[in-house]
Amino acid sequence: MTEFHIPTEQELDALLGEEPQFDLDAVKRRALSRIGEPAEQPRKRRLPLRGLLIAAVVCVLSAGVVAAADHATNGQITQALGIRKPAVEAVAPPAPEKAAVPEEKAPPVQPAKPKPVPEEPPELDEQVAEALSIPKVQAHKLRPAVQKVGQTAEDQGVRMTVLQTLGDPSCLYIKLRFDFPETVTASGYLEFDSLNISLEDADGYGWSETILEQDDRSITYLLSTHFYGGDSLNGRTITVTAENYGHPHQYTADESVQLAGEAGKPYTSILYPDGTIDWAVTEEDLAALPPEAEPTVIRSEGFTISVRTDGSKVVTYDGEHGDQMLTVYLVPDFDTVVAGKWEQSWTLQYQDLSLYWRGETELFDPRLTLTELRLSPLSWEARFTAREPQGEELGFGLLYGKAWNTQLRRRDGSLTDLPQHFNAGLSENGTPDGMYTVSTFSTGTVFDQPIDLSDVTAIVIGGTEFPLS
Repeated sequence: MTEFHIPTEQELDALLGEEPQFDLDAVKRRALSRIGEPAEQPRKRRLPLRGLLIAAVVCVLSAGVVAAADHATNGQITQALGIRKPAVEAVAPPAPEKAAVPEEKAPPVQPAKPKPVPEEPPELDEQVAEALSIPKVQAHKLRPAVQKVGQTAEDQGVRMTVLQTLGDPSCLYIKLRFDFPETVTASGYLEFDSLNISLEDADGYGWSETILEQDDRSITYLLSTHFYGGDSLNGRTITVTAENYGHPHQYTADESVQLAGEAGKPYTSILYPDGTIDWAVTEEDLAALPPEAEPTVIRSEGFTISVRTDGSKVVTYDGEHGDQMLTVYLVPDFDTVVAGKWEQSWTLQYQDLSLYWRGETELFDPRLTLTELRLSPLSWEARFTAREPQGEELGFGLLYGKAWNTQLRRRDGSLTDLPQHFNAGLSENGTPDGMYTVSTFSTGTVFDQPIDLSDVTAIVIGGTEFPLS
């Protein structure tokens, strides 16, 4: 293997110091004379010493050796020979590696939930519309006041389903259906012993029931209730309860007893479920009976009857109403075919379609101030404040006997009579105010047939117009 000698810096300096004489033209002439070519006229030239050194070194050393020597001398050879190297960009030393910091991943972006599409209000049930004599066009307008319920309760094979309601702030209609098993018929004279409505935190309301449809397998009812003043029905919890399905009992002669009352001779007797009677009752006998099953009722002047949970009846005569006679039945007045209880509760939620007037104006009496009028397709209501000297406490009595000439103003300026009965009742709350008592109360009417408010602009009472909005 051929070894190459890399000149040292001192050896190169020695070569540069000798500066040998070199005649290039003489060398050329000598070479040409050997190959038979005419020699040109000599021209004396002198190459620079640096060029000769480059040629000599290149001839002796290969490019790889020169590069190695140059690297060993930190570039002094190329610097001394004048060889220009292409510029190389300086490379910065790598930065010291930093400790890897765990990347905090952002929580994934949850896609925005689509806004729920509001449900279309249900159509008013055709049976309800027919029972209330509501035309089809108007029934469609009443949809926002309709609530779909669809809740069921089942006992003894009988299922109660609350279907839908139609309501305003003080009036409510409920459609519900009872479905019976094949072992029980729904036709004939069968009915529920009790079918009741209760309203959360409400007093002063009544209800009635109408059968919309009945066959051997089902009965469909329309219940109606009117809340007498106070806050709106809407938003309240309502409960419908039915108990014991059967028919009223047909009494025989031996199932009743005649009780007599004599003036000045009070007494108390107990009629037990087995038909026996205890005529001489002590306080201990009464204490041994279970509690009342229903409120005490007065059947005749001076007589009261308390029915206990075991079926016993406590009959009392006060002796202060002269000679009296009372018929008392020894057996229950209802024959149960299906003993059960069906109950459903829900929150009333529907849109109030009423038009309102609110303000303060004297009406009918200096002590009466009208504060609100409300008109819906189902009912209308007037609210008052009464201010009167303490001790009189007339309140609603200030309206007694007043003539209510009420009309509806239409958009075309015409007037139509406003249906009114004022038999719906009232709510009243009296508070002292110095020497006066301030009472707030309301009165209203449920329409026999709902009315169309599409072109009503005002209520007119006794010639005074109250704009509605």
